[in-house]
Amino acid sequence: MRTTSLFVLMIFLSSFAFSENLYVDLYAEMDFTDQEIAFLKEKKKITMCIDPDWMPFEKIDKGRHIGMTAEYISILEQKIGTPIVLIPTTSWVQSLEFGKTRKCDIYSLAMATKERKVYMNFTRPYLSIPVVVATKMDKFFIAEISTLENEKLGVVRGYAIGEILREQYPQMNIVDVDSLHQGLEMVNQGELYGFIGTLVTVGYEFQRNFVGELKINGKFDEKWELGIATRNDEPLLLNIFEKSIASISEKQKQKILNQWLAIPYERAANFNDLWKWMIALLVILSLLLYRYSLLKKYNSQLEILSITDKLTQIYNRLKLDEILDQQEALYKRYQHVFSVMIIDIDFFKQVNDQFGHQIGDEVLIEFSRILKENIRTTDILGRWGGEEFMLISPKTNLNDVSVLAEKLRELIQNYSFSTIGMLTASFGLSERSDTKNASLIDLVSQADKSLYLAKDQGRNRVVKYN
Repeated sequence: MRTTSLFVLMIFLSSFAFSENLYVDLYAEMDFTDQEIAFLKEKKKITMCIDPDWMPFEKIDKGRHIGMTAEYISILEQKIGTPIVLIPTTSWVQSLEFGKTRKCDIYSLAMATKERKVYMNFTRPYLSIPVVVATKMDKFFIAEISTLENEKLGVVRGYAIGEILREQYPQMNIVDVDSLHQGLEMVNQGELYGFIGTLVTVGYEFQRNFVGELKINGKFDEKWELGIATRNDEPLLLNIFEKSIASISEKQKQKILNQWLAIPYERAANFNDLWKWMIALLVILSLLLYRYSLLKKYNSQLEILSITDKLTQIYNRLKLDEILDQQEALYKRYQHVFSVMIIDIDFFKQVNDQFGHQIGDEVLIEFSRILKENIRTTDILGRWGGEEFMLISPKTNLNDVSVLAEKLRELIQNYSFSTIGMLTASFGLSERSDTKNASLIDLVSQADKSLYLAKDQGRNRVVKYN
């Protein structure tokens, strides 16, 4: 027993003896200046405020910081060799106030605005996320944000995008809401025309609470450029975090993105009692190696999950946006014409109302299987939102894709679905061509308008944009 205790003591003494050398090596690797090193040693800890309810980016869960930014902060904490301590808040507005009164040294994830620059500095962004508008399923595709000036649009109170939009579009009717979920619920209830947020957070909330009820209806040039915000009365903090963020590899960033976009947040409790194991440094090392091996083993699966719709197992909206961008690039460089087909199940709400959402989900799975089994190998199919699907047909003009659409329409019309029997679908088509549209946004908008024209003309039909 005495031998074991002595061995443990020797481990701790050895770790303390080498700690100074470890810090020296760490600071040298990060290229910190003598002034920055002295600042960190005197600082001892860095206090941090976050948005307590902004998943999958971040959240305070039972006093713990979780989400994508928690992964980044863990990396940055190791790089600077200084503890980063969470200061709990109940809202983002309170976090902003804590920053003004210097209760927080940094924000884990923030976007620069004129108001915030008064008391904070901002690093380069380590996340750049598209801004989108979410609406009900019956709204037309939104090509330009300026067309929404007469509509009520929700933005979470205190978010930078609200300040930016109010400055750029002073006539826009922006309504502050307390949370992302509240804003989307107000859209669902018809109290707001739309909600403005990030593609990641809105998509995350859709999967959990609004499947088949709301859709992402517009993607704009504006992006949420998010980095670390540091108190501006300690300018060395900005330099330190700039260097630390710059040292994070693209592989690490992609790994975090895949992990948080691929699966709901369900952390195992393996590390809850980590402090109990710190006595045995070798045990800690073995646990870390085991975790690394698991991440490596499932990395390919996570990559697949990140681009796959969870219900139908076809491409999701994120992947479709990526493929559209790729086809647009090919068109601009080589003039490779391509066409887009948006497909909507007719009267799908009645299916959910009459048979329940579980049967509705089964119909969506069966419907996507029919499409997948009857398209060409070169066609790309994905779930656009709710009961809407998109088919991208490379090197295919409008006439050829309309033949395919008619074939699919007849197959669906004559197919007997499990439990519910017969149903139909409407199709909206458009072709990328300089004579018909000037951009990718116009292309998708034309397909969307063609779809709604098909519905207005009685549904169960194909309408192409000419």
